[in-house]
Amino acid sequence: MGKSIVVSFILFLFIVPTFASNVVLLSSDNETINCTKFVENYSDRLPFHAEGEDPNFLNAWQQTSFDGLSNGPFDGVQWYRLKLQSEHRQNKVLYFNYILVPEITVWVKHINNRVEKYELGSNSSFYHNPDQPLIRGYDIPLYFEKGEVIEVIFFKNGYGWPTHTDILLCDTTSFERDQKEATHYLVILRVLVLTMLTIGLVIGLLSKERVFLFYAFSFYSGILFAETELGSFIKYFDKEWLNFSYYLRHFANLFYIISLVYFYKYLIHNVHSGFVKFTKWFTPLWLGYTLITAFIFLLTRNETVISIIFVSVVLLSWVSFGWCFYLLYHSVKRKSMYGKIAFGVLITRLIVIAGFVSLPNLGVIERSTFTDYLYYIFIAYESVLYFVMLFIKVISIYNDRIRLLSKQKELEKEYSDAVLKGQEFERNRIGRELHDNVGGNLALVNKSDHLEEDEVKDIISSTIKTVRDMSHGLISPSFNDVVNFEDSIYDLVEKASTDEMKIYIKFYHWPYSDNIEALNHCYRIIQELLHNAEKHSQSKSVHIQCFGDDATTARIIYEDNGVGFNVDKVKDGVGLSNIRFRTSAVGGTSAIESSKFGTVIRIENIQLSSTVS
Repeated sequence: MGKSIVVSFILFLFIVPTFASNVVLLSSDNETINCTKFVENYSDRLPFHAEGEDPNFLNAWQQTSFDGLSNGPFDGVQWYRLKLQSEHRQNKVLYFNYILVPEITVWVKHINNRVEKYELGSNSSFYHNPDQPLIRGYDIPLYFEKGEVIEVIFFKNGYGWPTHTDILLCDTTSFERDQKEATHYLVILRVLVLTMLTIGLVIGLLSKERVFLFYAFSFYSGILFAETELGSFIKYFDKEWLNFSYYLRHFANLFYIISLVYFYKYLIHNVHSGFVKFTKWFTPLWLGYTLITAFIFLLTRNETVISIIFVSVVLLSWVSFGWCFYLLYHSVKRKSMYGKIAFGVLITRLIVIAGFVSLPNLGVIERSTFTDYLYYIFIAYESVLYFVMLFIKVISIYNDRIRLLSKQKELEKEYSDAVLKGQEFERNRIGRELHDNVGGNLALVNKSDHLEEDEVKDIISSTIKTVRDMSHGLISPSFNDVVNFEDSIYDLVEKASTDEMKIYIKFYHWPYSDNIEALNHCYRIIQELLHNAEKHSQSKSVHIQCFGDDATTARIIYEDNGVGFNVDKVKDGVGLSNIRFRTSAVGGTSAIESSKFGTVIRIENIQLSSTVS
């Protein structure tokens, strides 16, 4: 007896409408009403819901909390109720203003106990009807008798994905007008954003500047994310691809993250070393995460697994935003113009993403009605601002290139003049050597009849040595790897070392290189250093150390204990000019210190991986 009374009472609760203070009263005007705040949620356990039958509820309805109709990925099925009462006989449209909800089931109960059931959501056949226009949500027609109360009960199931919706009540005319206006505004925003991004992409491809490419990639990914949020692809995939839009949104978010990180990296000059280290481990982490989640999505549709993946990508996003904040903050401290602008935009992005994307998707706060527009408004704002900034940057880069080309031409002219001067100097030196030594010795042999045979042999031997030394200085060294290079240097040092001037050479981890041109420049630098030491230094000992800093970079340090020289007075000398230009040819830098106690010459940052011009 008692059980039958309870069952009858439960059925009565569903059949007979219960009136509450939050019933929405409808007038006959054309105003669109946001009914979200009037929705109640079912706070008790799930209602009794037998297969094929309507649900039955206890009287356990309560006002929705701060998160409204936004549910996080772990929230599961949620039940809601909305009561509407019309003062007049009229037609209305009940509009669920969010499309990416896998399942929405709606019961509409009229005053005459007539119940209409609607299966909505992205997993339903709602948008598989070719006549159904894509309106970024789900609409239900409602017909009211005067004074009638209509009770709408519905539940949402995200299957591991977050769900949102706003419930709007519109008349037919205003609903159609609002949808057309919304579509019109979105088309304008799409055209604006895509135009900016396409121009940026073309500039990036033509200028080969990576910052433009990652600018385009990041915002293309942002657009793809926004379009999936708007449900733009729902209509074009059948039931075999029900979750395609959700996966597409997930991977668009991932590509947005990595593109944004590299965009900031190439936008800011002198990137902080901590950010460089971050990208070294973040990139493989991101790539591994992308591949793993793609594989998991193919294997399972388990709600808990999907929820974990969704939350993890939110955390990954905020890690990347945190490091971008760190990078841009340091660039602001260095008073970088680009850093200041980008930092201001990043702060705006963090506020927008936290307030309108991350927190609603986690079910913490309610999703705003205008979020769909906000995506594109913010993307348009960012893309235009960054495009202007990048346009200024490319002009700056272009001007820098013009200055560098002008400087390069000046250096090439100076180098050409120095080479001609060096050649002239070498001709004169060779001529003097031939005249004073070779010619004088041969003339002495030719004119002197009283010379002994041993004396003639000594003169001829001296002449042969002079000619050999001259030829060694003129012929390019022969080597094709680091071993032959070191042997050639040892041989050069051995020939230059005398009893009056001892020369010591040492190699420390000198890197292997097959760049013959770079090795030849290094050989000639050392040869010029030894030549200057022999002619001018008056030193008793010379020490040369050749270091390998890493696999492709090296340095040469020269030290002697000679009389030194005035660096300012002889800086344009042929010998030092040759050393400087050969150092520049291998991408290095030179520094000279000289005093009465000796001379130190440092050749740093020598690039042996490829020829530097």
